[in-house]
This record gives sequence, C-alpha cells and structure tokens, in this order.
Amino acid sequence: MTNYYEELLLYVRGKVSSKDHAQDIVQESYTRAIAMQAKQEINNQRALLYKIAKNLIIDKLRSSRVVSEVAYEETLLAPSALEPEEAAMEQSREAILKRELKKMPPKRQEVFVLHILEGYSRQEVARMLGISSDAVDKHLSRAIMELKEKLNPKKDRS
Repeated sequence: MTNYYEELLLYVRGKVSSKDHAQDIVQESYTRAIAMQAKQEINNQRALLYKIAKNLIIDKLRSSRVVSEVAYEETLLAPSALEPEEAAMEQSREAILKRELKKMPPKRQEVFVLHILEGYSRQEVARMLGISSDAVDKHLSRAIMELKEKLNPKKDRS
C-alpha cells in the first residue's frame, strides 16, 4: 500500500493550500485505510486511499470555510483610498453578499466557495464533491444569478 504514497501526496498537494496539510491528510488516509484493511479485504487499495483522501480534503474545506470566508472578507474590507460614502456602500454590498451566500442551499454554497473563492476549477469541484460538471455549472450559474440580483437591485421595481 505504501507504493502509492508519493502519488497520493502529489494529488492532495494539488488540492490543499500547504505541504503540511497535504502530508497530514495523506497520513490520515493511510491510517484509516490500514484500519479498514485489518477488518476487511481491500480489493483496490489505491482507489480506497484516493477516496479517503478526497473525503478528508472536503471535510477540511468544510471546517475551514469560516476561516476562508474571514480571509476573503479581510481582503475586501482592507482600508483603501475610498471616499467614506463609497466605503459605506462597499461594506453594505459585502454584508449582502455574506448574508445571501449563507441563505443558499449547502451544495450551491459549497460549489460557489470552492470555485469562486478558493479558485478550484469546475472539474476539480465536481470531482471533490462527487457531482457532474453540469451540476457544478448549474449551481454556479444559479448562485451568481442570485447574488447579482441581490447586489444590484433594479431601482424601478415596484
């Protein structure tokens, strides 16, 4: 089973932000796979390792989503040379964005965060979440449409 270590580490390293996190995920993947192997026969060790690693990556993203949102917000709310009125409008838009993002269904929110905020490709998001690329496209287009509507309300609505 150890002959997949380097390959798995490269895969995980491409999905997470740091080498240390990647090594932790690979180590935990091996720990879980070995524990499973002690209880039952594993036909495809490589596939099992990748599946465990993928699930750990998703768990890590879910648990760090709050941290990512805070980091994203800090860059958006960094002091700038905006006039006070512009700064107030920008903060209002940020508040609306955060509020509307939290209202989205969990899968749509996760797709939006992974693709838009974390920078993963649509194919990577599909692989990570175990959904089709078409589903990722649908979630993204709906999320973007909802957010645009909330951030840019038409002034002539009745």
